Amino acid sequence: MIIKIQKAKHKTWKFYTLGLLLVGVLSVWVWFDPARFLVGQQQKNDALIAEQMAHHVGVVAYLYGYPVVDMLSQMHNETQRVSKDQFVYAPVNRFFIYPGLVTPSSGGNLRSPNADTLYFSAWFDITNGPLIIATPDTAGRYFTIAVTNLYSEVIHIGRRTTGTEARQFALITPDWQGELPEGVEKLVVETSKGWLLGRMYVAGEHDLAAADALVREMQLTALNEPVAMNTSDVLVVPTELTRLEPYSDLSYFEILDSALRSLPPRAGEEALMAMFRQVGIGGEAPFSASGLDDATRRGLERAIEDGKALVDASTKRTISDINGWMISDSIGRYGFNYLHRASVAAGGYGNLPEESLYPAAVFDQQGQLLSGEHKYRITFAPNALPPVNGFWSITAYDLWHRQLIPSNLGRFNIGDRTPGLNYNDDGSLTLYLQVQPPIQGTQNWLPLPEGHFLLVMRLYEPMPEALSFAWQPPSIVKIE
Repeated sequence: MIIKIQKAKHKTWKFYTLGLLLVGVLSVWVWFDPARFLVGQQQKNDALIAEQMAHHVGVVAYLYGYPVVDMLSQMHNETQRVSKDQFVYAPVNRFFIYPGLVTPSSGGNLRSPNADTLYFSAWFDITNGPLIIATPDTAGRYFTIAVTNLYSEVIHIGRRTTGTEARQFALITPDWQGELPEGVEKLVVETSKGWLLGRMYVAGEHDLAAADALVREMQLTALNEPVAMNTSDVLVVPTELTRLEPYSDLSYFEILDSALRSLPPRAGEEALMAMFRQVGIGGEAPFSASGLDDATRRGLERAIEDGKALVDASTKRTISDINGWMISDSIGRYGFNYLHRASVAAGGYGNLPEESLYPAAVFDQQGQLLSGEHKYRITFAPNALPPVNGFWSITAYDLWHRQLIPSNLGRFNIGDRTPGLNYNDDGSLTLYLQVQPPIQGTQNWLPLPEGHFLLVMRLYEPMPEALSFAWQPPSIVKIE
């Protein structure tokens, strides 16, 4: 009996213990609520996916859209009054004529400007019809007008492509239907908005007036306007508006979105556009930063930061060089290389290589950054000057700001039109690059800044041997 009672007690405790465990499990189960847990985890996963996808797509959209956003921003900033001391202002479809050759204080918004030619520019909008460009007879004088669409791709009017006799061209969109006046030639532009940047050859100070007179004969006329106008005809000063600087916030995507919904689709980019639409860029409804969910906003804000860093880094990287000179043969034609396209736009745009070639250097022969702390020389061998049908020059810029360098000599470049160049006895040409005048005299001297600098050689209308790299620019030799 004693044994039986003990067994009974043991069974009672066993059932009691199991009951407690069951109650505990049920309590935990009720408190845990697996359905609520799964829902919460899914929400976290959804937010993670939304943020990461927005970041990924946003970085690509930033790179893709850089020239579009940059050009539309500059268009706003130069066709509207955005500051009291604004240098460049002309309404849409009107030329602005730069006063004289560019100096360190007169480059406006130009990046890495030349000091070789007179500049004239205009922002065009042919949404409502063609714009007619009338060019005067320059009697063989070099000029070019780079017609740049919103994708930073270029076609040229000028001596190399259309000659120097007086002519008229109509900028039209691919889908435009209509009749043009007799003698007006069609020039098809992919985007209805874009930039005209003109350059007129100047032989020297003595030639400025003649070159300027030809620039002022350039005319723009909308097909539906009765009279051509340029900057000098603009009498009304509009109300000052806010300057656009959208590169660091979500307004960047608002500008890109608005453009993509009006630009014609490009072959081969259908999947890319579908990706952009997943984060609200380029869809039927306008992009709204305020309407984004928190995760997508975080992703796109990170994308702005990382996209900007990528573009900035791309303008500072180097490419394969020839004797220290980097030469790109794809400016103005980018295909699907969106980072290169953004880099060129951020650095200053450019002509097609066959119009002008731009060898650039930031390192000397020993691979050290070029600096005004040192002295350099460049020697062109006999019969090995830059091969051009036009002209050539070398310009030094502050490395970080890409602007011309103040000079007491008033010389901002050196080249085949520099008066008084001294050639060596064997026909070679040695140029001296340093802060202070060389002991050899100032004839062959290009003044430098005291800090790091960038050199750009310009070959206008380069010959085939330059375009094929059969001709190679000489090394930059540090002499002290």
